[in-house]
Amino acid sequence: MWAKIIAVIAVAAAIYTRMQTVQQSFIREDANEEYDYIIVGAGSAGCVLASRLSEDSSNKVLILEAGGEETDNKFVKQPAMQGLLRNSKEDWSFKTVPQKNSCWGCENKQSLWPRGRMLGGSSNINGMQYVRGNKGDFDLWEKMGATGWSYKDILPYFKKSEDNRNEEYRKSGYHGIGGPWTISSTAFTPLAGITLDAAKELGYRVGDINGEEQLGFHSLQANVKDGERWSVSDAFLRPAMSRPNLHVLINAHVTKVTFNGKRATGVEFVHGARKKKVRAAREVILSAGAIQSPQILMLSGVGPKEHLQQLNITSVADLPVGKHLQDHQGIIGFPEYWIEKPYSVTLDGLTSWISDLKYKLFGKGPIASPLFEINGIVKTKAADPKLGLPDIEIIFAPFGLGLGQEQDVYNFVGFDRKFIKDYNYREYLNRHMVSFVPLLLHPKSIGEIRLQTKDSFDYPLIDPNYYDDERDVKSIVEGIKVCAQLAETKAFKAIGAKMRKQTVPGCAKHTHMSDEYLECVARTMTTTIYHPTGTCKMGASNDPTAVTDPQLRVRGLQGLRVVDASVMPETVSANTQASTVMIAEKAADMIKAAKL
Repeated sequence: MWAKIIAVIAVAAAIYTRMQTVQQSFIREDANEEYDYIIVGAGSAGCVLASRLSEDSSNKVLILEAGGEETDNKFVKQPAMQGLLRNSKEDWSFKTVPQKNSCWGCENKQSLWPRGRMLGGSSNINGMQYVRGNKGDFDLWEKMGATGWSYKDILPYFKKSEDNRNEEYRKSGYHGIGGPWTISSTAFTPLAGITLDAAKELGYRVGDINGEEQLGFHSLQANVKDGERWSVSDAFLRPAMSRPNLHVLINAHVTKVTFNGKRATGVEFVHGARKKKVRAAREVILSAGAIQSPQILMLSGVGPKEHLQQLNITSVADLPVGKHLQDHQGIIGFPEYWIEKPYSVTLDGLTSWISDLKYKLFGKGPIASPLFEINGIVKTKAADPKLGLPDIEIIFAPFGLGLGQEQDVYNFVGFDRKFIKDYNYREYLNRHMVSFVPLLLHPKSIGEIRLQTKDSFDYPLIDPNYYDDERDVKSIVEGIKVCAQLAETKAFKAIGAKMRKQTVPGCAKHTHMSDEYLECVARTMTTTIYHPTGTCKMGASNDPTAVTDPQLRVRGLQGLRVVDASVMPETVSANTQASTVMIAEKAADMIKAAKL
């Protein structure tokens, strides 16, 4: 009797202890009149900058975030619940303009572009995948005019932020130990090992894709710590918020950068329904991301002069802001396979009381996983030989899109409701399935971001121009074929893997799995993989397409930098979060050096 009572008390105490993540709030009620550095955006780059710049107690730092606290939504910390954050108040919920050559199965042919609207930004709504990129990516940056950004230059900054928990990887010399950002292996189903065995069967290397070599497959690395999402706000901002020289202001919507001639002097913002101003004694740093950093620049008069004149915005600097938009597009939900073994994640299994108890007690089980389990980087026959880089990433998922209800499918990928019904996702609810996500790493199709109006609260026009270049379609078709080859191996046949062969709506006129059919699938089920870059491109002083120089200073202006994924000269062969944190780490050192 007493043993049972003690056991119940112990379980209750463990749950209570785990769920109590009490954090003292250091959020400011208002800002001072002046700071040394003003950082706009508390996302993946902004949080790093705020932490690093405020390490020097003589630096007065303000970081402005348009959203609220990440602690307001309990699902933020639960890795498997990332999909529930889409179209929530923590999501900006952007949409692209209707696409001509893609998104045929999406509502109004528009792609949903979720971006985090809270402390931590998109690091609090994303898939948590830690993939750095190819050595050649960064060497290419330097060749394009980004002096000081070669692989040998930036590797120390990847390592600086990282605390990798994989014992094998820690010994390689390519990973950091003891940094603030925890990176761990999160695969938890037998399907992870089966997928790696399948990759070996096809002759691919299996091992760390963030180490000496990138091509190959490995068990997913993610910013997850003890079963919880470990975002940049957890790793960088929260530990620094008690510093008296760092002020954090939330629900502060920046409307423009202010100038005195060619020098940035501060920002204007809306906070508590009031318009306010704050001055920067040294620098204004835009870290609002690849959508909103260019938007703020253009609203401030920094951008294509002709476009700004159309909106009666006075030009401060005529620069190609918003151009060179690149995004990793792919397909979520094709190809999918039934399996005979009960190894995958189903809706009932994910939401069961057993899963909930495992998570609350031990931080284990499906809720503690980002659900995606394997990353693979491949170079198909369609890869650009001149670029010399891989063209496809493959992400393995131990579930199908039937994991969720109709609204969940829409929130996750943006497919039209009719498409969702016609493709019959409901039939596969709680069926054991697996899927592969092929994504295009180096799109030749280039898009842009433009202002819709001069009102900062109106969303900008986002046009990724998906599949405008036929070479992109050829690569993604080859990527789908690699996914199918993996599922045809002995490793997957052993668990009874069979392709779901229902015809994708709109593609019935093509022979199933022919190149024409796969192209139709790619253009119909087009999905962003959430990695916009390049809209404030970094480059040499003689590069007419560059907005920022290799020090990330906005060209022709003083006291203004951009530090986020928008400065990438060419997108990386990877998910972009790790590289964005690296950029901020390097930028912090540049900014500190400029003060000396």
